[in-house]
Order: sequence, then structure tokens, then C-alpha cells
Amino acid sequence: MIRMRSTGGSQVVVELRNMGQRVVENARKTMHASAGRIVQEAKLNTPVDTHDLEQSIRIEKSYGTAGRLQIDIVAGGGHIDAYAAEVHENYNPEHAGEGTKEKMRQNPGRLIGEKYLDRAVEDEEGKLNARIIGAISKVTTKL
Repeated sequence: MIRMRSTGGSQVVVELRNMGQRVVENARKTMHASAGRIVQEAKLNTPVDTHDLEQSIRIEKSYGTAGRLQIDIVAGGGHIDAYAAEVHENYNPEHAGEGTKEKMRQNPGRLIGEKYLDRAVEDEEGKLNARIIGAISKVTTKL
């Protein structure tokens, strides 16, 4: 009969738990940073009138089941809800005001106008996947 004994098993379990926590923390940090970049891009894409629309673009976060982070990027609120939706879906650059024209001059090559949120998300989306994988890899390569 062969008898074997293993020691250090509880240390492995603790290390795996710690690693799992670090993965979650790194993923959350990465998501927060990505959301911040989306907000910045959306604000750059937004037409300018009174700056209310730009200033209304924000991050709303909540936590779902099991503490799962949920981040929404929203525009509007209060008196500009309908305006935010109208500009996002149907903006006509031919009717751009002076503020928007100045913003266009300051940002040549950038589309200022409709789908300002969608375009900001699309720009960040592919990068986010790679960044999440990188954040996870940082933790798991320390095994």
C-alpha cells in the first residue's frame, strides 16, 4: 500500500480565492476606465448649443446579482431628454449652430452629430475586450 500526504492545499485554495478577487477588481477598474473614455468621446461627438447636452452625458453604475457591476452611459435627464434623443437619432448637420460649427473647426475629421453615443461605444468596444483580457492575464500569469 502506498500512502501519500499532501500539505499546503489550504494555501492553494486561499491563493485561488485571492486571485479570483484580484481578477474581479482589475476587470471593474478596466470597465470604469473604459466608461470614462466613452463619455469623453461622446462629449466630443455631441453638437453644441448651450452645452446642456454635453454636460448631461454621464456614467450611471449599479450592482446586479452577486455584486456584478453594471455601467450605463446615458445622455439627457430632466428638461433635455427629448432633445438628447432627437439629436442622437436625427441630427442634421446642415442646421448646425455656431457652437457646433466652432467645435467642427476645432476637431477636423470628427463627425459631430447624430449617433454620438453609439459611435463612442463602438470606438471603445473592441479595445475593451482586449483590455479585460489583459487585466485578467496580469493576475493569472502570476501563478
